[in-house]
Amino acid sequence: MKKIALGVIVWSAIGFVVRPAWPESPCDTVDRRLSDKSKAVWAPEIAKQLLTRKVDVLQSFRFNGWSIIYVDSHDADESFLFYSGDPIHSRYITEWSGAAAFNEEQSIRAWTLKNAPGIPPRLASCFAWYVVNDRGK
Repeated sequence: MKKIALGVIVWSAIGFVVRPAWPESPCDTVDRRLSDKSKAVWAPEIAKQLLTRKVDVLQSFRFNGWSIIYVDSHDADESFLFYSGDPIHSRYITEWSGAAAFNEEQSIRAWTLKNAPGIPPRLASCFAWYVVNDRGK
């Protein structure tokens, strides 16, 4: 199925601009890039933190000095690890794994803000939005 982009025309003194009719994702300003080099550097350190032999780094979410790293330890369910700094130089603050229902976005955001004290609200919103709306797509 082909997606059709819809927009809103906004008139101004210099003409008109087309803007999306839907709000942006809370992840639009979150750095989601993940290089093979970062995976290779982070994986052994995260494995030590999780007391496991091997970890695969699957995804990362970074914003304002914070990181959420999605990992597969092969010993348990895949997990999101929350860091207030670089995963090489700091230990994760909290961990989240499991499924999320479509109506749990606000409760997951609240959980994130409570269990990762100081996390930027934008990153907490991105995480909650992602696990409810975009995970596995």
